[in-house]
Amino acid sequence: MAKSAFPHIFVSLPATSLDAVETYISSLGASPSLGFELRLDYLGNYDQLEPELHQMLSRLHYPHTIATCRRLAAGGRFPGSANEQLDILAAASRAGCQWVDIEIESVGALRNGWIKQLASSKVIVSYHNYHTTPALGAVYRKLARLPVEVVKIASSARNLQDNLKIYKLLKAHRQRRPMLVAHAMGGSGISSRVLALRWGCPFTYASVGNHAEVAGGQLPADIMRGVYRIEHLNSHTQLFGVVGTKASMSLSPVMQNIAFQAKHINALYLPCETERLSDFLNFVQSLGFAGFSVTMPFKQAIMRKLSWVDPLAAEIGACNTVAIRRGKWMGWNTDSAAVIEVLTKRLRLEGSRILILGAGGAARAAAYALRAKNADILIAARREAVGRRLARCVGAQAIPWDSADNLDVDAVINATPVGMPPHTESSPIDLARLRARVVFDMIYYPLETRFLSDARGRGLVTISGIEMLVAQGARQFEIWTGQSAPSALMEQAVRQTINHSA
Repeated sequence: MAKSAFPHIFVSLPATSLDAVETYISSLGASPSLGFELRLDYLGNYDQLEPELHQMLSRLHYPHTIATCRRLAAGGRFPGSANEQLDILAAASRAGCQWVDIEIESVGALRNGWIKQLASSKVIVSYHNYHTTPALGAVYRKLARLPVEVVKIASSARNLQDNLKIYKLLKAHRQRRPMLVAHAMGGSGISSRVLALRWGCPFTYASVGNHAEVAGGQLPADIMRGVYRIEHLNSHTQLFGVVGTKASMSLSPVMQNIAFQAKHINALYLPCETERLSDFLNFVQSLGFAGFSVTMPFKQAIMRKLSWVDPLAAEIGACNTVAIRRGKWMGWNTDSAAVIEVLTKRLRLEGSRILILGAGGAARAAAYALRAKNADILIAARREAVGRRLARCVGAQAIPWDSADNLDVDAVINATPVGMPPHTESSPIDLARLRARVVFDMIYYPLETRFLSDARGRGLVTISGIEMLVAQGARQFEIWTGQSAPSALMEQAVRQTINHSA
């Protein structure tokens, strides 16, 4: 009945009933590389747990399972004592779960001999720190003294450097017993989950999807396998990524990883979320990245770190693309090229009057690119002083924000965040008075902003931010690889991801 080999991924199932657990497992399907962590602390009733769990596992032909009943004191849902927790885990063990996970807090509260009650299964002892990543070597040594098969360490990543602590811990204990499973939680810790197998973890954890993650930074199993292809990573896999304060929400990993796969390139693109650019730069150098994307708020700060900058990016004063070649850091701004690409499909740019709403990084890229095409540019920004400054730099006309909707232009570009969640019912300006032929919204989530919906209702030509996202991403891909980008496939992947998460 028991299986000895580890699956690569254990999917955490926070179901409130065994019927729901069975539905989850049946929907994910049988796979030798997939196991299931049964989060029994989410159940409300344990009266018939052993016979009902045994029947369920029998029907499912005993898939790889870890029984976990995390107590409140260790970040779980189970309100009972350590002894009551042990009774539940023992019942799961007898029912046929090959593994049981018990946290170190409970071990400390139990009497000697507790492990005998779990003799039907192998034991994982776990440590969770939901606040920080401490010195992990001492934590491992403490847990490794126990008579268990696996030590699990999960800490909270406050920055990207905490991933490197996980990496060094795994490297130091790769060939030791008990085996070590370790990862960092939170948006900044995603890299440790994706790279876990490459770093020497026997397995890693994923969520079932549908926003059912049980820990911060936990990714759906289909994303771990399909987008990041964690089972296929090796020492030759080139690393790329996107840095920003909200990088864990970026759609670029889906887009770029699909492109690498389509072109049979052994590369991986990671979300690198941090509040400090220096944190990311140390992370990149430690892991040997080959290139990266830059998003808010680091597009200007990264310029000081580059060995060479494309002339247009230098003029704009912002960079969103870096390639690392023989130790030389080279920068481009692909946002500008993307603006030109999507607009020229609908408009002759030379001599056109184009209104840009906003004066941030995206607006700067659009303004400089359009000026180079001899367009007549008007800039309206809520921070009027910033708008006037940008207008002077590019030879554009600054328009008071309150007057922006009373113009006659060929196109209007929304380069502000107005219309993004949670303010999806907002629109940057009222289109009732604005006379324009083309409306371009740089926002790509939601796919149909209020601004675009109003424009479409008035019969205007509309351009979604998806087009710009893909266009700038395709140019990045070409800079990094020297190959043509599979743009249609990249756009399809982005649209499917947005539709799936809506």
